[in-house]
Amino acid sequence: MRPLLRFISSLPLCCCFLFAQAQENTDSTTFVINTGLELYVDYGKLATLPSDFESKLEVGIAVQLANRLSPNFQVGYGSLQPNSAFENGVYQSTGYYGRFGINYLLPFDNINSFFVGLKYGLSFYEDEGSYEISSDIFDTYRVSFGEEDLSADWFEIILGSEKQTKIKNLSIGGQFAFRIINNRSNFTPVDTYAIPGYGRTFDQTVPALNLYLKYKF
Repeated sequence: MRPLLRFISSLPLCCCFLFAQAQENTDSTTFVINTGLELYVDYGKLATLPSDFESKLEVGIAVQLANRLSPNFQVGYGSLQPNSAFENGVYQSTGYYGRFGINYLLPFDNINSFFVGLKYGLSFYEDEGSYEISSDIFDTYRVSFGEEDLSADWFEIILGSEKQTKIKNLSIGGQFAFRIINNRSNFTPVDTYAIPGYGRTFDQTVPALNLYLKYKF
């Protein structure tokens, strides 16, 4: 809990630093905030589609307002098969998720910008797996398990940056998310290892990185 409190307490300082940098440039630069509808795709997750250990897909929509606020929504699918879940077994978690929140734009210049934000996420998923207990004396004992209709929700603190490409209306960006679980389904003796849209469940908090391409209409 203490690392979480330290992170939250340091967030205003980070935001003040970004705001100060953006405000310093305001003295010499006239910023143009391009308002309107934005569509984006997480290209980092697209790279996982051909893999045999996880497949992810996430797209989003946002509206950039003149007051620098940007309401946004993302929806995604994840099929996770982490090799580290069991040393002597297999595990898979599959489901759909969504996030919605709001970002605040902090322009650095007319090409680069920072942003901060808050999000709420919700996931509906199922998991299944099996593991083996081997012995030199007895026959190998195999255990299978599976749960359906599982759900989890969480909050996210967002810090990100974005750069306008040479292609008109196309930007490339990345954001760091600090996710804080609010509620999730729990089971014994084998608990959920990974939640689509959230990540691993080894702690109540987890960091995440998103890389995306965005097109503005």
